[in-house]
Amino acid sequence: MTKNLAPIDRIGRVVLGVVAAFSLLLLVAPSLIVVAISFEPRGFIAFPPSGFSLRWYEHVFANRQLTDSVVVSLWVSLAVAGITLALGVPAAFASVRGTFAGKAAANAFLLAPQMMPGMVIGIASLFFGAYFAFRASNAMLILALSVFCLPFVIRIAMARLAGLDPRLDEASANLGAGKLETFVRVTLPQLGPALVAAAAFTFIEAFDNVTVALFTSDVRGRPLPVELYYLVQYDSTPAIAAISALEIGLSFAIMLVLARTVGLERLGR
Repeated sequence: MTKNLAPIDRIGRVVLGVVAAFSLLLLVAPSLIVVAISFEPRGFIAFPPSGFSLRWYEHVFANRQLTDSVVVSLWVSLAVAGITLALGVPAAFASVRGTFAGKAAANAFLLAPQMMPGMVIGIASLFFGAYFAFRASNAMLILALSVFCLPFVIRIAMARLAGLDPRLDEASANLGAGKLETFVRVTLPQLGPALVAAAAFTFIEAFDNVTVALFTSDVRGRPLPVELYYLVQYDSTPAIAAISALEIGLSFAIMLVLARTVGLERLGR
């Protein structure tokens, strides 16, 4: 097959391979460096590390302020994932299967937050809350992150819905099932892999997001990204690298679970 390719196609394949390898290197190499630094036994950041030590991981787990911020981030991320799924699936269904006036405008409105920087949404949420005397809190953080992450769920669900055979719904209706029963027993199971992917990506984004959280989180119960933002300003120990390595490990673990249970090749289908 490769021998029959034209010279220009061979050059294109080589260029594509080089660009892909370079992009992968830019994405993976910084993460590997951070993980390596987290095992530095000395009290300052150095690469390559002078030895191997779990000192800074023990420091992280012994720091009550950091562990509390992790708990805050976990329940905030779970709440955001639940809210965006509850709102995003019906919105995606209406966008794909619905026929109503102003459908294009509604789609643009729902997906607009995806085109905005997180900082803009954070500042807008802060001003909106101040206008209604709704102070920065984790409730505001959940609402702001839900607005920011909702387009991701809608897009993933829309992509999956667009690939479903509508004749299955028609067959269910012909057998006497109502619209709600058809959605729950026929459509929803087919959306399973896409919804799992949407929930996972939303959880990771909400857990790691700092631009929105910086303006909307509670100062007395800050999530982990905000805690790290303030910590990095005065702490130059490898503890920050250890926390970052744990976050990388969490993201990797989520993707590994998805690969083993759902299958990454099915997430977009």
